[in-house]
Amino acid sequence: MSATDLVNGVLIGGLYVLVALGLSLVFGVLRLINLAHGALVVGAAYLALWLSNEAGLQAFAALPLVVVAAAVFGYALQRVLLTDLLLKAPEVGIVGTFGLAVIAEAAFAAGFTSNAQGLSSSLGSSGVTIAGVTMRSSLLLAFALAVVLSLGLHLVIRRTRPGTALRAAAANPATAALMGINVNQIFALTLALAAALAAVAGVLDGVSASFVPTSDQALLLTGIAVVVVGGVGNVLGTLVAGLGLGLVQAIGVGLFGGGYSNLVIYVVFFVTLAVRPSGLLAGRSL
Repeated sequence: MSATDLVNGVLIGGLYVLVALGLSLVFGVLRLINLAHGALVVGAAYLALWLSNEAGLQAFAALPLVVVAAAVFGYALQRVLLTDLLLKAPEVGIVGTFGLAVIAEAAFAAGFTSNAQGLSSSLGSSGVTIAGVTMRSSLLLAFALAVVLSLGLHLVIRRTRPGTALRAAAANPATAALMGINVNQIFALTLALAAALAAVAGVLDGVSASFVPTSDQALLLTGIAVVVVGGVGNVLGTLVAGLGLGLVQAIGVGLFGGGYSNLVIYVVFFVTLAVRPSGLLAGRSL
């Protein structure tokens, strides 16, 4: 196991952070386990692929369009469908998002076939070598964005007026509504932000690795593992857990081989549930 393997493990953890951030945010605010979150990530990759095929846009040139489209979709999804489902019962919302994930997988297969696809970008194949450690450029970008977006989101939630309204809506929607806060608007904007974060993760993941219509399942499970290990609804916990799981995965692959890469993550997930079910940074959520 080399230093390059360990460093790139941490950098891959940046991708895990980007996948998990929106999932953690939605659970922390809406108290919803969004089982369609992985489909949002993969859907962003497919949208970037479509823009590449139809408009000739490279992955990162398409990224702003993909992020805006994902945010609009997330906002509309919450306003049109998920708010009504959550009012009935939380479990109805969970079942609803599962149905959306199944529909999305079928739509991806119908529109793009079940063949593995990838996004074209020079960052996907280039690298940077520092002190003998070679790092993939796309993973470096993922790591940087994971840190910047996590810290930025944390500051917005904790230090701004919109963040105060968000925390109030998350803590007690009924009381927040009595205080004049538009809770439905807060919820819709939360899902819009989560979808936008998923879009960033989808494009970077599509540049770094191939994807198929059912890739959402593994992405969702990894995201859930990161959220649980870091503490549900905890942005900084998500950052620490994602980077840590990437490192642990790299160590596991070095010891046991590549076939155990996902198993290592799931073992850490179940151990955390057994030992510290509230996560590494419990008590610091929204």
